[in-house]
Amino acid sequence: MESYDAIVVGAGPAGSTAALTLARNGLSVALLERGQFPGCKNVFGGTIYAQPVSEILPAFWETAPLERPVVTEELWFLHTDSAVRVGFGSLRFARQPYNKFTVLRSRFDRWLAGEASKAGAVLHLKAHARDFVFDKGLFTRGPVQGVKLDNGEILLSNVVIIAEGVLPFLTAKAGLLTKVPPAYAYTLYVKEVLSLPKEKINDRLQLENDEGAIIGIVGFPTSTAIGKAGLWTNRDTLSLVVGAYLNQMASHGLSPYLLLKRLKEHPFVKRIIEGAEPVEYQAHMIPKGGYTFLPKLYGDNVLVVGDAALMISGRRGTDLAMLSGKYAAETVIQAKAKGDFSAKMLANYALKINRAFFMEDIKARRGDLQYYQNRSDADYLISSTLNELASEFFTVDLLNEKEKRERLTGILRSKQFPLKTLGDLWAALRHWEAL
Repeated sequence: MESYDAIVVGAGPAGSTAALTLARNGLSVALLERGQFPGCKNVFGGTIYAQPVSEILPAFWETAPLERPVVTEELWFLHTDSAVRVGFGSLRFARQPYNKFTVLRSRFDRWLAGEASKAGAVLHLKAHARDFVFDKGLFTRGPVQGVKLDNGEILLSNVVIIAEGVLPFLTAKAGLLTKVPPAYAYTLYVKEVLSLPKEKINDRLQLENDEGAIIGIVGFPTSTAIGKAGLWTNRDTLSLVVGAYLNQMASHGLSPYLLLKRLKEHPFVKRIIEGAEPVEYQAHMIPKGGYTFLPKLYGDNVLVVGDAALMISGRRGTDLAMLSGKYAAETVIQAKAKGDFSAKMLANYALKINRAFFMEDIKARRGDLQYYQNRSDADYLISSTLNELASEFFTVDLLNEKEKRERLTGILRSKQFPLKTLGDLWAALRHWEAL
């Protein structure tokens, strides 16, 4: 029966970061991955951020399997055959210290877990931790002593770091799940990776060499549901993603496959992906429960990190997951030095999280779920109204300026009651954001 200082369940960014930090500091650690290799089942749009990741892996861009440094970002409000575009580009982002990179998780996660292995972590593949091993108390179960795999194998440790991802089965078994998040606290996204020669990608998106671009998309693709879409440029592929809140997709009878098909058929998107060949199709849920549904982050001999701990704020998830893994590992290192893995000692992890820059953002966004539920028509209204206003504004006709203003005002008035429009705009300023 193998025994370690720590067991990390899940070799995604949070788990591998925790294992890497522990191993670098001389602790024995087992890193468990239930897939064939780290990253084989992990999905996200495709962006990591240079500054947060550098806190863990200085100058990681020299060795990590990155796709492109992002130099330009745009937000498209799509309607049936038009788009209002907002964007920014900076060629400074194409050189050190960089700003963000596009990546493919199947490559990046595998590399990160490999870095943990090089540091001394023992990587177990196809290892599904189904339950904990608990110390036997006199009348109740004692603290966690390790994990039991689906093949019956038992691994023992002083502490278990749960990095299981979006479905928190072990988090619940550890007694850390304070509330069960409802369906409206999750989004479901589908992703297709499309092969396209580098030269065509650069030409169509006005890029040079290895420069990268991201396009966030709102409105048309998700029809009547609150959702987003996006396009990321990789070396010689494009990542195309679309999704919406899980409860709305179910109640509206929306098919993820058809949403993706709808997105690909939009004239502006079609021009970018024309001739591209699908090479990969994936689907993934993202927990959007936020501060309201945060689990307890620690217990006796156990900590929870990454998606399982709802370490997500707006578009940022991977970097926050990695930082949470780092903080958890640092707490375990201190606990090892003291020989105390009790909840009282591991509470230092929650202290680190609560003092982190992103926790303020997570707290501030606690009303987002209510906004999306109460104003589920917001995406459609914002996008369609902007496109109709822009179309009228840029149409050269035979109206004088006063008549033009009256026509623009008429578009706003015809959408819905003016007071609701004001309320929608105020709420959107407080809660709404792009993909």
